[in-house]
Amino acid sequence: MNWDELEDKCFQATFEAIKKLLTEKPDENFYAFSLYTDSSAMTVSLSANSEERLHSILNVEEDKSKETQSYYKWATSEWAYEGFYGENFSNISKSLRESSDRGNFVQFKNKLIQMLINVLKKIKLSELAPELSTSALFVSITDDDEAENIENISADLINDEPIKSYFLSRYD
Repeated sequence: MNWDELEDKCFQATFEAIKKLLTEKPDENFYAFSLYTDSSAMTVSLSANSEERLHSILNVEEDKSKETQSYYKWATSEWAYEGFYGENFSNISKSLRESSDRGNFVQFKNKLIQMLINVLKKIKLSELAPELSTSALFVSITDDDEAENIENISADLINDEPIKSYFLSRYD
């Protein structure tokens, strides 16, 4: 698999999806964006959430505990824009599923996670930077015991202070 080529395609797909979301929802304050994959490393998707959409979820939630609030704030699967503009990522996901590099799965999965980190680093430095200056960007993985560790490592590598500190203390 040509990881550099796939990274370029993923950057374009991510850039377009984030730009589309910011254009379609100009009155929302986006606090986080995540690229995520699944534990089988077969897909790539974008998830995002805004303060406004988070508050609308929390307002109807009966459990007002800090744990519940943190869960809804940071669980990408609960976000309003989970899987946003998914069609943009379909060819990337197809390449992952069909790759002959899957034979060494641990290495394959690690390369995918590193690629997603690289993409978000580039997004953070792109022309979208001013609009993303207060948003946490990170990589996640669904149905995987390593999810929180991957989120923490990626957030540390992608974000500047104080966003990095804020994100890393999200469950304290």
